[in-house]
Amino acid sequence: MHALNRIGATILFSSLAWWGGGMALAAETGPSAADCFIPAFKAGNADAVAACYAEDAIMWFPGGPIAKGRAAIRDGFAGYLSGVTVKDVELRPMGNEVMGDAKVSWGTYLFRVVDKATGTESVTRGRFTDVSKKIDGRWLYIVDHPSDDPPAAAPAN
Repeated sequence: MHALNRIGATILFSSLAWWGGGMALAAETGPSAADCFIPAFKAGNADAVAACYAEDAIMWFPGGPIAKGRAAIRDGFAGYLSGVTVKDVELRPMGNEVMGDAKVSWGTYLFRVVDKATGTESVTRGRFTDVSKKIDGRWLYIVDHPSDDPPAAAPAN
């Protein structure tokens, strides 16, 4: 088991629970990495957002590149937040599973922002899958994979 990476272990533990392997998994409603992320993102503070991620975390920015490590994640958010003012953030959890000091969460999100250059307000909707780990008593993202919802289908002619 020690050869499995964290994500592989998460999948394995989830599968064992589904097959009745006797491992107890629980949905958690207590503190989460989102409790750190939401106020930091609303404040437009890239340093505070990055503090919600483990030092070796990985993030796939929607429509963009992978960011490896807290510094790269901070830079990605700093670039985004430099051009917008965040008006609102909604994370709508659909589920989560906790396995010891690891948690997998999934759901949808909505960001309402104002472009600093044009004053134009826009809304971005999407979905997320996150893996968090309890490190030094705090839940921190170790893998964050949000993606924008696809555009609406064109009407049939």
